[in-house]
Amino acid sequence: MTLSAAQVDDKRDLNIAVVGTGRWGKTLVRVIGTDPALTVVAAISSGASIAKPVDDTIPVFPTWQAAVEELSIDGFVLAVPPDIQPAIAEQIIAAGFPVFLEKPLALKRDAARDLLAVAKSTGFTGLVNHVHLFAPEFVELCRQLPSDHGVWEIKSISGNKGPYRDRWTACSDWAPHDIAMCLAVMESAPHSVMARIVRSIEHDGRVYENYEITLDFGRRGQAVILTGNAFDGHCREFNVRSGDTTLTYAESASHQLSLVVGRNGHREHVDVDSVPPLNAALEVFAHRIRHNTGGIGDLEGGVLVVEICAAAHESIDLAAPVTIAGY
Repeated sequence: MTLSAAQVDDKRDLNIAVVGTGRWGKTLVRVIGTDPALTVVAAISSGASIAKPVDDTIPVFPTWQAAVEELSIDGFVLAVPPDIQPAIAEQIIAAGFPVFLEKPLALKRDAARDLLAVAKSTGFTGLVNHVHLFAPEFVELCRQLPSDHGVWEIKSISGNKGPYRDRWTACSDWAPHDIAMCLAVMESAPHSVMARIVRSIEHDGRVYENYEITLDFGRRGQAVILTGNAFDGHCREFNVRSGDTTLTYAESASHQLSLVVGRNGHREHVDVDSVPPLNAALEVFAHRIRHNTGGIGDLEGGVLVVEICAAAHESIDLAAPVTIAGY
């Protein structure tokens, strides 16, 4: 079993195991390899891809338990589909290991809630990779929010031409990032969710959809999210406005991030020490492992994101707003 974070030497690399060797798993292995504080020491794959190692130097194990039996591992990074992620994460968290989870945390409300309950009962170190929350540009956006703001209006657009998922909707695929950013700005849960499909394209028997999701935060304001996989190309722009203050976080087609702040009619590009969001998230994960702290708040936010996505799907079916109960 891994050393507890309190015993981790700040001067050595952290040993990371990546669970999942598909396209995203390979991306994570590559990005982790650029971080001088982290080393991928194992990959976990139970499928046919186990015969195709992510890297010739990285051993591949059929289960995370098998990896732990042979190696000293400080944390696990998950790259598995959201319908199977909760069960795997519950086991690893219950065993006492830090975990980096993908978004969405789960597809079903009950699965997300059960995972949170396990984490609260056993303790948890890690995060949910709502990756844009960790981008320095978005962190700066939140820092620049006036403390005496009135009602916020958020308009967000994000999506691409694809990808298509056969086991979950484009809403569950794309909306979690935007929802998580809205929650970070509003610092509260929405009272209700209203959603509708605004574009639907069928191609080769596959249906691609864009969604308009409206989050009502009562006196705090409203967020309107346009997101999905039926755009003509990549797009991401997150706009926040209150009175004469506007803040715009954007990602270009080449994945360059920017932050523009406008006050009293004057708009200014804000320079930050930019780091790719995934690298920034992994840095936070490494810090939490070393200091054995942080993560339950991320899981709670992840559960709320799942609740809102589920409410959005219900709203589409009902053609009516759905209340977010218990928040």
